[in-house]
Amino acid sequence: MNRTLLIIAAQLVAFWPVWRWYATRLGDSTDQSWGLLALATVLLFVLSRKSSACVNDRSLRIPILIILLYVVTYPLLPPLARAGLAFTAIGVTVSLVRFGKLFHPGVIGLLWLSLPLVPSLQFYLGYPLRMLVAALAAPILRLAGFAVVQEGTCLNWAEQLIWIDAPCSGVRMLWVGLYLTFALVCMYELRLFKTLVLLTAAFFAIIAGNVFRAVALFYFESGVFPMPAWAHDYTGLVAFALVATGIVGAVHFIRREKLCGELQST
Repeated sequence: MNRTLLIIAAQLVAFWPVWRWYATRLGDSTDQSWGLLALATVLLFVLSRKSSACVNDRSLRIPILIILLYVVTYPLLPPLARAGLAFTAIGVTVSLVRFGKLFHPGVIGLLWLSLPLVPSLQFYLGYPLRMLVAALAAPILRLAGFAVVQEGTCLNWAEQLIWIDAPCSGVRMLWVGLYLTFALVCMYELRLFKTLVLLTAAFFAIIAGNVFRAVALFYFESGVFPMPAWAHDYTGLVAFALVATGIVGAVHFIRREKLCGELQST
């Protein structure tokens, strides 16, 4: 236990620039504060769990190696990548001390989500996700009898461009879907293989939810079904509810079934 406390103290000291950067980023935008929800969820699960009776001293070398990697690569990595290493080291330590395992996917996943990721995800994934959603929504609308053609991130119908804008890109839904997934992993103590299966199911549920929202908003924005302005926001809430229902349904199925290829060690 003394060795464990020393490792935790070393992490708090070595990662001091990360804590300072993290506090600064939290005040940059409201999107950053989402990370506090993930961090609070980790603390809730960790504090509700007793310390593991057996901690392999050899396993404690892994957090030390991550600290060394952080120190060596510090001048080369951007702040977000440094924070990723720091939170990974904390996650591995917590996994060992509280759960008796080297890698708890739910805890580490929530710690990664507690990073200020939303602006970066919006920058790198926002446009590709809008393209994907438009590409999937267009043929669905054609099946419904509308001659809709995808044009980049827009749906073209009767020379009217209906734009799938940034709030509808699905990045926020992606974050919330992953948050719910990792919280359920912690709640039900899913092993690594079943966590990967659940993440795959969650990804498809998130994409389906975004396509549903794009198709529904096409009817509103095109004027096919005139609706008040508040219908736009409520459509997003319905899409979120459908995604959450899909993820919860998937985790209950995965828990009941013995999945093909599952290893005893996962």
